[in-house]
Amino acid sequence: MNLLTWEMKSHTKAKHVVLENYLKAWFPIMAHTFERIIYIDGFAGPGRYLKGEDGSPIKALKIALDIFKQHKVKLMKKDFIFVFIEEDKESYESLLNEIKKLALPDEFKVIPLNEKFDVAMEKILGNIKTSLAPTFTFIDPFGTKGVPFSISQKILSYNSCEVFFNFMSSGVIRSSSVTDHTELFGTEEWKEINDLEPSEKHYAFLDLYFKQLKTSAKVKFVRSFNVRNKKNATIFDLIYATNNKVGLEKMKAAMWAADPMGNYTFRDTTDKNQLVLFEDSPDLTPLKETLLHKFSKQSVQIQKIEEFVLFETPYLSTHIKTKTLVPLEKEKTITVNRPSGSRKGYVKGTIINFP
Repeated sequence: MNLLTWEMKSHTKAKHVVLENYLKAWFPIMAHTFERIIYIDGFAGPGRYLKGEDGSPIKALKIALDIFKQHKVKLMKKDFIFVFIEEDKESYESLLNEIKKLALPDEFKVIPLNEKFDVAMEKILGNIKTSLAPTFTFIDPFGTKGVPFSISQKILSYNSCEVFFNFMSSGVIRSSSVTDHTELFGTEEWKEINDLEPSEKHYAFLDLYFKQLKTSAKVKFVRSFNVRNKKNATIFDLIYATNNKVGLEKMKAAMWAADPMGNYTFRDTTDKNQLVLFEDSPDLTPLKETLLHKFSKQSVQIQKIEEFVLFETPYLSTHIKTKTLVPLEKEKTITVNRPSGSRKGYVKGTIINFP
């Protein structure tokens, strides 16, 4: 499919903002920690949209390049590997031309592949002798075909490897060209969902994919970011899978930073019982209620509360103290035992007493 004549729509911008925000954290953390890191874009496109906006591969290269220039002394001799997979020949040639416009350092190795995503990835993963270097894989297909769960599962089996997947549940629900989704989910359980009412299918398919990531791929942390149009219809869910606590924290922050553009709304859909709308000034009442229920009649260290919010809720660490605990303390809903020498705030060792 040729994207040369495609305009970047608002929901595509949202997707790119999340990716860009996350990569600005991922590249410096990983590059300073490891000798070699890999970025894979599975459906790379032509590198540029109709009005000149950078495509995801060029965005990734520019972000990495800026970070490399800022920390050149420390990052010299390290390997930055970029794998860009694009099946469409015309888009592939356009991508090559866009890459040539960038003055990349010797430390950057770009591997463009004019192949189908699944074919290319099976070759890459099949050639691994021992382990895969820390890798971030962005999988942004046009539908549901050619993105087998087994590929994500294999990537996630290696240490410090993550997957960011554009899950098109609408494609599963309405697709006429693809009638068997066993490859996509890595299980035949999707067939049971197929008999549900259309209104129930979205979250059921999303839950099944989550279940597969947690059980089959044994991933510790999974979150999803939902984009809806003005009619409240889901356009897509971006699913992030990682085994790294810091990665989870950075991705949640990246998702919250994707401010609504145009007539689109963004929300966390990891748990259908905690559908939180991402806004500049979010309603934190649900977070207060969740903490009061979770820790009812308990005395809990602040670190435990922070971990619960990070792992089990859509909220950020910045939502906890000033915006949630301070109001609860002022209204005397909670009491606080602070460590010696601490008169305010919620430093490490602070104990919160819940009613």
